Amino acid sequence: MKKLFLALGVVAVAGFSSCEDVNTFKLDKHQGAYILNQESSKSTISYYNYEREQCTNNYYQQNNDGVSIGSGATTMVVNRNNEYPKGVAYVAVPDANSIEIINLDGFKGESGIDFKKPKDILITGLTTAYISDEDMNVTEFDLSNANVIKSFKLDDQAQKLVSSGKYLYAACKGEAGKSKVYVIDMSTSLFVDTVEVAKQNPVDMVVDTDRKVWVYYNDAEQAIVKLNRDFKTDTISYDPTTNVLVDTTYITNEPTTFELGTKQADYANPLCISRDGRTLYYVYGKLCANSVFIDKENDLSKESIVSGTYENEAFNGIDLDTKTNRLMGLTTSKQLVVLKSADDVWTDEAVYPVGENPIMTTFNY
Repeated sequence: MKKLFLALGVVAVAGFSSCEDVNTFKLDKHQGAYILNQESSKSTISYYNYEREQCTNNYYQQNNDGVSIGSGATTMVVNRNNEYPKGVAYVAVPDANSIEIINLDGFKGESGIDFKKPKDILITGLTTAYISDEDMNVTEFDLSNANVIKSFKLDDQAQKLVSSGKYLYAACKGEAGKSKVYVIDMSTSLFVDTVEVAKQNPVDMVVDTDRKVWVYYNDAEQAIVKLNRDFKTDTISYDPTTNVLVDTTYITNEPTTFELGTKQADYANPLCISRDGRTLYYVYGKLCANSVFIDKENDLSKESIVSGTYENEAFNGIDLDTKTNRLMGLTTSKQLVVLKSADDVWTDEAVYPVGENPIMTTFNY
């Protein structure tokens, strides 16, 4: 479950107050945090359990007779449905042209889905997913029977997907210092907006409390772009005999670019958001935070919010466990750093070794 909003898709707008605290002393075996590691010859998953205060590496291999997931996995999302009441994980492995399926009840691998070069996965209901691929498609997919519902052809590779209400946002790779974000109305399966951004290489996306989308661009000059969603109404015709106006309402997304500065590192997933959707967390040489209610380009803080050992850590990935209000920081030195907050200052509560090149954390409770 990527950053609450990503994994739950359209369900995520139901309300932030539903994120009740979790009793971490009474966790079932399928509950906890899962770290996806992009190791050199294979992909591995580490499992962190609050109750046991333990992080188990190579967790997939341990539960599947030593079999491993293919190399180059790009994302892992978690969902629940009638078939998998304790949760199921989908792992995109473009090198293997596959989406691996893991039943979190026992963490057993099941028959995967043949899918050409999947890049990112967004689950928007019990069995519906949107999948981007390296061939410039976004596919609406029925996970229950592995069928394509509809395919959307883009003019560039969509690297990241997120949903805001009924709208799907697909941020594309771009070139020559510019790129596009395509917006699709999932209720009508129609393109409704194309946003041009003067940046390229989007690596992460989140949605705030006002349903506005934030995109982290890992460009030569790193930046975060806020897409200011609005609805416009234009008159398309007028009948003078009846004095009737015919109007059309459409969505717009005006980008505001918040420059961070010259690239300091290549981050895998450097963006997440608070459980009330009002605070943005991001990495720029260190872990920073800012209110989402900003509109001036110089309003983005570059000060560390961490105290202690990891004050100046350039985390490769960050994710917020909204059930426990813990930030998960993943380091390039193969560590999971569990951060807790007191008076808006974050300190390390626990540190565990994980696999090589950890890129993201997903959660299941």
